[in-house]
This record gives sequence, structure tokens and C-alpha cells, in this order.
Amino acid sequence: MAGTQLHGRLPGIQVGRAIAALGVFYFHTHLALNYFDPARLYTWKFLADRGAAGVDLFFAISGFIVCYVSSTPGYTPFSFLAKRFFRIYPLNALATLVMIVLFSRSIGGPPHEIELGRVLRSLLIVPQQTPMNAVGWTLEYEVVFYLVSAILIPLGGVRLLLLWCVAAAAIGTEIAPQPPIIARFGDDHYASFAAGVFAYMMVSRLSPRWSSSLVLLVLAIVTYVYGLNVSYWMTPVACCLAVSGMALLPSAPRPFVKLGDISYGLYVWHWPVFMILPWLAYRKQFDPANGELWRWFLLVAVVAVASASWMWFERPINRWAARWLALRSKGRDVPGDPSPEVIR
Repeated sequence: MAGTQLHGRLPGIQVGRAIAALGVFYFHTHLALNYFDPARLYTWKFLADRGAAGVDLFFAISGFIVCYVSSTPGYTPFSFLAKRFFRIYPLNALATLVMIVLFSRSIGGPPHEIELGRVLRSLLIVPQQTPMNAVGWTLEYEVVFYLVSAILIPLGGVRLLLLWCVAAAAIGTEIAPQPPIIARFGDDHYASFAAGVFAYMMVSRLSPRWSSSLVLLVLAIVTYVYGLNVSYWMTPVACCLAVSGMALLPSAPRPFVKLGDISYGLYVWHWPVFMILPWLAYRKQFDPANGELWRWFLLVAVVAVASASWMWFERPINRWAARWLALRSKGRDVPGDPSPEVIR
């Protein structure tokens, strides 16, 4: 793979992950607040309407990171997929088990929703209509994208991966709607993955620089705010510009980088936490006027849960996986990844 000026941990990309997770969090808060008086909520309409685009940003970041990782010394499809497996599957399995417990107590859904086939598909992250943890559908796209990337990048580099993403988006859009088994391999979400791949091709040979980064980020914001009036496809364009700009950020505030570290946990855990609040509110007869207060309490609670998950569950697994892969590479005299934990 060709060399790149970008190297090590990219703080701006971590900030992007934090923004994506928080956007999805806010977009879904209405589900947790359905007990409360909507007239007493001070909802930020822009995020309430468009926060779901955090998923598009997540996909674009994945497209960028897949290409970025493929340029590092010692990259192999096996090591790449192994790291992705240990990063995604254990936490998803834990969240799935938590959802089973909640359903068994009629929290978030009736007990009959605990169906063996659905549980197995959720644990394995294979295409299905409704995973146990409802946000798990995005992980199905991620897993398919990683598998395809591991095949295509060694064959034809990032250009071949970009071509596949564009074709998958175009063909999938033409034959929509599709059952999950087909949609996960081809629909308009692949335009967002393509955006991340193209962002990598744009900036991979550039050095981090404030001027370039800020120009790209301003263009991304303008494109997203006003571009949707022109075309739905402006969202991937905005994501491409945003990821390019964030990749070129020389530095970022540490709290936002830390939020990026726990962004996967923020995304996975916010749904179970959101299922608990309405159940608790009806049982305890909370004051319906306090919905806005509970919105921000939920944010604190989800950040706390995600932080604990990162410190005591995700990071130990990541470190173990990195050591195991390093030992495996050493035994085969393959150069190891000099920074096994910095790219997630």
C-alpha cells in the first residue's frame, strides 16, 4: 500500500465518532421521553430531525479507517478482521444479553420477543429485520463492509473498494426496497461508506493542517445544512468533507477525544437505557413536566455506562486481542502494527 502523511491516532476522527454518537443519541431521545409532556420539552429541532445522519457519519468514518488501516505496516486481511471482530462482537453480545433481560421483564418489549433465532442472529450480527438491540442493524452493514474490504483491498486497493461501494449504492437504490439479506450488501447506505473511502483518497498524502481542516469542515456544515434541499445524496458529500476535515485536524480537545473512545459504547448502550426510562416513569409516576431534565440525565447516564464499559470490558478485550495478534505476527516474522490500539 502507498505511504501516507497521516499516521498514528487521528484526534479529529475520534471527535467525529463522538459527534456521530451524540447526534444519534439526541435523535432517539423522543423514544425515551414519550411519557413526558411534549409541550414542556425544549427540543432542538435540527438535531431531532437530522440526528440520524450520525449513522451516515459513522459509516463514512468506517470507510476512511478501513483504508487508513490498510496502509499501515503489517496489514493483513486476517489481522484486520480479527481486530474488527474483537472490537464489535463482544460488546454487541453483552448488550444483546442485557436486552434479553429487559424483554424478560417486559421492558422495551414483551417477553415473547425473545425468540431463539432472533437472539442467535443478533449475537452473530447477521442480516435480520429487527435485532434484539434495535440499533444493531447498523452493525450488520459494518460487518459486511469489513468482509468486503478485506477481500477487495488486497486485490485492487482502495479504488476497487470505492468502485464497489458506489455500485452497491447505485444498484441497491434502483431495486429498493429489499429484504435485509440483500440490503446489507447493497443500498444507499453504501454511499456513506464510499464517502469515507473517497475522503481517504483526498487527504491521505496531506499533513494535518488547521487551515485545510477548517475549510473542509465549514464546507461540510454548509453542504449538510443547505444541501438536502437540493438532493438526498448531499448527505454523503457532507460526510466526505467532514471526515476529510476531521482527519486533517492537528489536535482536538481531550474530552471530545475521550468521548470518541467510548462512542461505540454510547451508540450500543443508549438504546437499552432509553427502554428503561419510560417503564420506570410509568411505575414511579414521574412529573410529566420534567422531561427535559430527564433528557440530560439520560446523557449523563449513557456516558457513565459507556465509560465503564470501555474501561472494564472493551479496552481489556482490545488489549488482549492486540497482544495475541502481535504474538501471532511475531511467530510468523510479520511486522506488527506499531500502534495496535490507536485505530478502532
